[in-house]
Amino acid sequence: MRDWLKILHAAPLGMMSLLAVAIVLYGALLANSGAPPAGGEEAYSQAWAGFLLTLGLWSVLALMLAVGAAKGRMPVWAALAALLLHPISGLAAFVALDAASRRVGLGAVLLVLLPLPIASYAFWARLPQWREAYPPGLASAVAWGAVALLSLAAFATGL
Repeated sequence: MRDWLKILHAAPLGMMSLLAVAIVLYGALLANSGAPPAGGEEAYSQAWAGFLLTLGLWSVLALMLAVGAAKGRMPVWAALAALLLHPISGLAAFVALDAASRRVGLGAVLLVLLPLPIASYAFWARLPQWREAYPPGLASAVAWGAVALLSLAAFATGL
């Protein structure tokens, strides 16, 4: 019985719950981006829905990063990169959403890809098995480098 409780205590139930919320918001955001362009009042409604879904998803991603840092390990420089790049990537996601709604460039592809390295990195920071498999410097550089490049590409689609 004690082994079962020990396993349950070590399980990342909070991260899994946050991931479930993130998946719902992610799906709703992608559905909003794929909606046919509307005019007038409906366009404003779609824009507000996209903004609020992006804000919600990036808030959940921030919580996932905080849980990963608090319950796991994250290099200091990577935590500073997360503090800088996470909000920038949220703004880039909204730019990509706008580009996707206007069917411009790679907006939809960037919107699909942008949250993935953030969520993956949060799980890497939280799960000891992932931290053992991938060195901290490499995992952090790949994740935040990908976020930076995807954000730059998203801003380029908005020009």
